[in-house]
Amino acid sequence: MKEPVMGVGIMWFHAAIPHRSERVGGQHSSTRAELVAVVLTLQGTPRADDLAILIDSAVVIQRFRWFHSHDFRPAEYKVKDYDIIHVILLQLKWRSESSSRTLFV
Repeated sequence: MKEPVMGVGIMWFHAAIPHRSERVGGQHSSTRAELVAVVLTLQGTPRADDLAILIDSAVVIQRFRWFHSHDFRPAEYKVKDYDIIHVILLQLKWRSESSSRTLFV
C-alpha cells in the first residue's frame, strides 16, 4: 500500500508568473499544506512587488496573529510546523527590506 501524499497548488492573477503545484512533506495536516502554499507564493513573487495572499484557513490566520502579537519570534519547540514558519518569516523579512507590502487576507 502506498503512503498517502499531500499536495498544494498556487496561482497568481499576474499572467507572467506560472502557477505551481508541489508535494508537501512532513506530518499530514491541512495547516501544513496552507503554510507551504504561503512559502511558495512568497518565493514565487518578486520581492519588490506588493503582494496580497488570500488564505481560507482560520488556523493559519490565527497562527499569524499569534506571531504578530509575540513580535514574530516564536520558540521552535512551541510551534508546530516551525520548519515552514521559519521560511515564511525569512521571506517576509526580505520582502520588508525591499519596501514591498505583503498583505494576508
